[in-house]
Amino acid sequence: MRAEQLHQDDRHRITLFRGAGDGRRAVVGFEHGRDRMAGFAPAAAPRYAERLGIDALVVQTARRDWFVPDRDAALAGALREATRNYAEVIATGFSMGGYAALLYSAACHADRIMAVSPQYCIDPAVAPFDPDRHAKFARIGRPMPRPETLGNRDARGALIYDPAIRADRAHAALIRAGFPHLTPIALPFGGHPATGVIGATGGTGRIAEMVVQDRLDAALVRQMHRAARPRAEPYRLNLAAAALTRHPARALRELRALAAGATPRIRLEAGLILLERGEELAVALLSELLDSVEAVPPALARRLDRALKSGGI
Repeated sequence: MRAEQLHQDDRHRITLFRGAGDGRRAVVGFEHGRDRMAGFAPAAAPRYAERLGIDALVVQTARRDWFVPDRDAALAGALREATRNYAEVIATGFSMGGYAALLYSAACHADRIMAVSPQYCIDPAVAPFDPDRHAKFARIGRPMPRPETLGNRDARGALIYDPAIRADRAHAALIRAGFPHLTPIALPFGGHPATGVIGATGGTGRIAEMVVQDRLDAALVRQMHRAARPRAEPYRLNLAAAALTRHPARALRELRALAAGATPRIRLEAGLILLERGEELAVALLSELLDSVEAVPPALARRLDRALKSGGI
């Protein structure tokens, strides 16, 4: 797909990838948070947009600012202009990008949305249930609007979340009140984002295609999630972590197995959980893994540092 830069300032960038179709439909995808955010990453069109032949606008941010508008609302204006000639627009986003998809749905003329594990707001006054993101709100440096105040409240589409994550469940409840026509789809132990289990089998693109084609089937999405669970390491990890309180023996067995033999990211997360619980074998497992990986994602590195200090290591 041919790329064309439509807008860029020091905060945000919009890149258009033209599809092979008639140019009447477009998907506007808002970037999710990256491990390191200091400038723009290379833009890439979603594969499902290329399969469907539709245009794709990729909206990026240079830092983790939740796309919160500043006083001149430059991004909203650029999106309004970039999408004004499309007959249909679909806004999509994961986590921080999901918040942006909701917030800018009116500006980009979207009548359908796919929001995966979005936040409603991370202001402590609005979301006291999400303390892990309160420091991130402080770094934004400007008020964070509630998404329905600027978004298209009549938009249809999918609101996908993991009900086993308390904060994500609470965000979803507030979003459902603000956007009553979205279809809530709960995918237990999918993680953050909630499509982590489905994504391992390429199912996330199938869901996006449903929303683009206005054929969302919530029951089918849940069926896809169930079918993918037996072979999905993220599901096993999330389920074991949630079961630690009520079924500690079984949960610890599963976490030990994952820490010893899963893919590197899952091994690292399972080992961290074991380390945080004071499991002696965790240090050896993590030492072996860390010797073989090039870099640890910053969020996991911070957890590792806290766990080691807490254990006096």
